[in-house]
Amino acid sequence: MIAAPPAPASRREIVCVAALALVPLLPFLSAAVSIDAPVFLAVARQIVTSPADPFGFEMIWDPTSPLVAVFNRNPPLLSYWLAPWIAAFGEREWILHAVLLPFPLMAALAFYGIARRVAGDGLAPAALLVVTPAFLILGTTLMLDVPVLAWMLLAAYALLRSVERERPPRSRVAWELAAGGAAAAAGLTKYVGFSIAPLLAAGIVLLAARPGPALVRTLGIPLFVWALWGAWTAKLYGSVHFWVATDLVQEKSFKPDDFWNQVASVPIYCGAALVFPIFVWARTLLRGRKGTEIAVIGILLGAAVARYVLPDGDPPRRFPLEGDEAALAVAGFASAFFLWGLCLRPSRVLASALDRWLGLWLAGFLFFSMLVNWHVNAVDAVLTAPPLILMIFRAPELRPTRKRVALWVALLLPLSVLLAWSDTNQAGFYRTAARKIAAEIGESPGDRWFVGHWGLQYYLEREGFRAVVPPQYERWYGASVLKKDDWVSSSRNVSQLDVSRNMSQYRLRGVWTWEQKSWLPLRTTNADAGAGFYSHHSGYVPFGWKDVPVESVGLGRVVGIHRAPKEPLR
Repeated sequence: MIAAPPAPASRREIVCVAALALVPLLPFLSAAVSIDAPVFLAVARQIVTSPADPFGFEMIWDPTSPLVAVFNRNPPLLSYWLAPWIAAFGEREWILHAVLLPFPLMAALAFYGIARRVAGDGLAPAALLVVTPAFLILGTTLMLDVPVLAWMLLAAYALLRSVERERPPRSRVAWELAAGGAAAAAGLTKYVGFSIAPLLAAGIVLLAARPGPALVRTLGIPLFVWALWGAWTAKLYGSVHFWVATDLVQEKSFKPDDFWNQVASVPIYCGAALVFPIFVWARTLLRGRKGTEIAVIGILLGAAVARYVLPDGDPPRRFPLEGDEAALAVAGFASAFFLWGLCLRPSRVLASALDRWLGLWLAGFLFFSMLVNWHVNAVDAVLTAPPLILMIFRAPELRPTRKRVALWVALLLPLSVLLAWSDTNQAGFYRTAARKIAAEIGESPGDRWFVGHWGLQYYLEREGFRAVVPPQYERWYGASVLKKDDWVSSSRNVSQLDVSRNMSQYRLRGVWTWEQKSWLPLRTTNADAGAGFYSHHSGYVPFGWKDVPVESVGLGRVVGIHRAPKEPLR
């Protein structure tokens, strides 16, 4: 059991946390659709017409299959949330972003409630979470990550409410059911949300007075809901859908270069995408406090990782690791190594039942990121941030004052906003490029084709372009047959599917190229900058400081055919 907060939550603090979570997102409401959001929107459109069959359609997206039930490894709850808004207002970006604002708010307020009970202070920990680049940038997208974090934090908050001392039995049961309901929603938002079940189970065993009945009440709801979803998808699509996601684990490379590259990238991303670990680490180094030796060892290990581990891995990075990227990689690695070393040391983790629960929370997600997930990105950082922040505030040698946290927030918020601007600027480039390409073609004859992905694919399809079919899709669609005077658009950084075998039979003439530069030399997803916010396969670090073009998109026209193209399959 844990003690209840000594006093009711401050209305001023709640308003402050809510403002920090929402106000920085408001300038980005018109952000373009990006990354994997086109899939979630396509599922929402399907739900509008066939509510009981969310994955019953095809689209060219992933190398595995055109069947959405196969390549889309995510559940559809967020698409169900978006579907009625799309039915009423269409896919207007500002409306789609606006209807997702409750999720960062819910995450912020739930974590505020957790921190009050666990760390004795809700404002400083919650403020630190919501101003990190990982949280703010992901909050500007239509992705699943902030919503699943919100449901998971709400489930953890409800669990802590249920184990407070002197809580009436009826109220305790209500909070246990609320924790189960939030957990069920987390698992149906993104399958990583399934991890909330063992976390709740551990919390109940460690903290509840009568764990047996509490386990049944809390875990019964999500297990029943998830089983029902699995049975329904098995009936519709021939297999339990959440088993589809395990193919990424089964296909994960354990070759030494790839394995160690991923393992080493996790602390780099957790340190650099959150930034505040670098502040805590640097303060310890400057003051020579307890843990300085671990901080120094982290620097040495980080330098070795930057020199010998990061350059390897699959796929190969486009450019060698340079000075600014290496410095951020070393700082990120060293700061995460330092904090994990102090927070997960036995004397700290075994100090109390609550500390054991937090240790399991942090260690569980680190295990997932290093050994289960197929790539590393800023999502790994944002999932590990809540337990890490709580453990920092519970450790006397690490706990910062509110004044110091205010300074860190003042430094973090502008950086996070600038990075969010850079990220949405790149997404907006694809939207603008699609419109410019359509205007360039005008009414000229010729079919319209593209080789691209993410937001570029979404906006080109809205302009009447079709994807060039990759070889692995030909058994479904046949090879794409282009004719003289057809148009083909492609980009430098988001041409995911390999169509070189198909396109090698055509001679193309370049017609138009648009390359966008930016006054701000910050990049989040740019292989030329070594920045891979959404995947470490794109870069060494989550963001980079480099004055390279945001992106380059070209338009070509078929002027000749080397050999007769294959006829499409019927």
